[in-house]
Amino acid sequence: MSDVRKEELDEIVLCLKKALADPELRKLNQRAVQAMVWHRQPAISGMMMRLRKDEDAVRRKVFVAMSELIYKFHEHTLTTSLARAGILNDDRVHAGSSLDKSGGCFEIFCLDAKERLYLILKSYGWLEEFFRLYPLHFFENSFQFVDRVPPKKLKAKVKVVGLGIGGAMAVSGLAKAGIDVVGFEKRNEAGPSSVGSRYQNASWRAYDVASKLLDEQAYEELIRYRQKFTVNYDDGTTGFMVSDRVQIILGHAIEQSIASAKRFGADLRFGTKNVIQSLDDSSDIVVLFTGAHTAEIFPEIKPEMKIIEWSDIDSDCKMWLRIKESEKKDFFCIRGGEVGAEKWHYTIESARNTVADIIRVRNCLESQYKRTMNKVGDDEAVKQKASAQFTAQMNQLDKVQKFMEETCNEDRRFDYIFTNAPTNEHNMSKRDEAAKDGSIVLEGGYNVEVKMASNSKFVAPSVLDKFKADLVVCGGDACVPPNPQAAYGATLACETAEMVVQLATGVGHINAILEEMKSLSEHVDTEWVEEVRRIKDVLSDYYNARGRAENYFQFIQTLICNLYSLPPFDG
Repeated sequence: MSDVRKEELDEIVLCLKKALADPELRKLNQRAVQAMVWHRQPAISGMMMRLRKDEDAVRRKVFVAMSELIYKFHEHTLTTSLARAGILNDDRVHAGSSLDKSGGCFEIFCLDAKERLYLILKSYGWLEEFFRLYPLHFFENSFQFVDRVPPKKLKAKVKVVGLGIGGAMAVSGLAKAGIDVVGFEKRNEAGPSSVGSRYQNASWRAYDVASKLLDEQAYEELIRYRQKFTVNYDDGTTGFMVSDRVQIILGHAIEQSIASAKRFGADLRFGTKNVIQSLDDSSDIVVLFTGAHTAEIFPEIKPEMKIIEWSDIDSDCKMWLRIKESEKKDFFCIRGGEVGAEKWHYTIESARNTVADIIRVRNCLESQYKRTMNKVGDDEAVKQKASAQFTAQMNQLDKVQKFMEETCNEDRRFDYIFTNAPTNEHNMSKRDEAAKDGSIVLEGGYNVEVKMASNSKFVAPSVLDKFKADLVVCGGDACVPPNPQAAYGATLACETAEMVVQLATGVGHINAILEEMKSLSEHVDTEWVEEVRRIKDVLSDYYNARGRAENYFQFIQTLICNLYSLPPFDG
């Protein structure tokens, strides 16, 4: 598996610059642009095919190593495996045996170890494919299904740094799996500038991941706002269809994930200003969900990240949020916006009854106002303007909150309308038009960088010593900043969270096997122990390989959206 080279990505950047200079292509919406360039630009899809082949090659290495070990363990469990399946009788084992401790019995240990390897494959969703490629292991168990194996305790310690949407969901999933996990967050848990204070909307496809990592209460809360779109039929009627996307407010999703993690018993530490000093004991894995500036926050990992960037195609964007009384009587969510390069904007609108979302916006507004006043110094004119705007926005929030609280009418809703657009004169006129009814309660700007990390796992001795860990990994925005127009950043962060849980589950099972091997050293040699230990290495290689492919997809999305937001490049 080789690193992604800048020369390869330079070719892709150049071909997309040329493609996005086409006036006809620039008339389309960005989803259509993506579909067109993936088909018409073989360099783009060719790179993804290479990365997926690298990912699959590592997965096949896992399969080979697993098969060899399963065969080796099964040699000593021929009769106990059949007793486990209920085909033979054995007083030491039955279908419901936990096998947590072998009691010094090598045969029982081997059965437990073999089952743990199966459970690793199952956690990745690979078991069916593994049995197809290695049918011996299916038939030698007399068709036993791994779903019948009772849960096993995992021996892994994981620390997650950063409790945004990816980190919070990872902590919940790790705790749900029974892994010893600690989550660190520099912000407070509640109040202004807290971890849950993000008011931005996201169009989110990771609800299948959430169903695995969160408890049912949090999951049901997150999938409430399914996006809908209008369909015009040939008979002249219209209707709504439900999209495969869910609209979430990031702060609300983070809060729900944190609540789920707490219910699973996770150790969460908010207000951690110096995380390195807070790593008071060793870990198997330290996970960094610390955003787009991770390499600057932790410069120790920057050399291994191998970040590739293109500063000439950064894009400045504007966002604004409107909140107003709604005429809708039921939950509602829809996405829309103007189409066309540079002039695009996208809006996610929902009708909600959750006053907590209004309070979150109020906290954000208060924090934003304090920062503004600290920056302006002694300029009284600027202070007066900022104060007047703050007062008007607070009055709007007060009015809508009072509207929601003054009655017990369950049909009462408010409209939550969040808009993103490239910063230019055309789009600022849209913002000004939207402001005429006084419903804009928050606005801000941001810069989207085009860059990608080649690696997301780090094993340099200096890094491992610094973080007191056997392995350090990162994910989400740390590897590739998202362009919000692509509406994929939160989805990628959550998918990375699932990858973290899979990796930690594998490490937890392998550690349990190795621990028992120590107590049964008269039955195993060092080579066998090393074979088991190497599974951890190849699983971390898979994390890196799959992460590289997933990050490349977001890189292409960000690249297209930035080029779609800027004037066409000459030449």
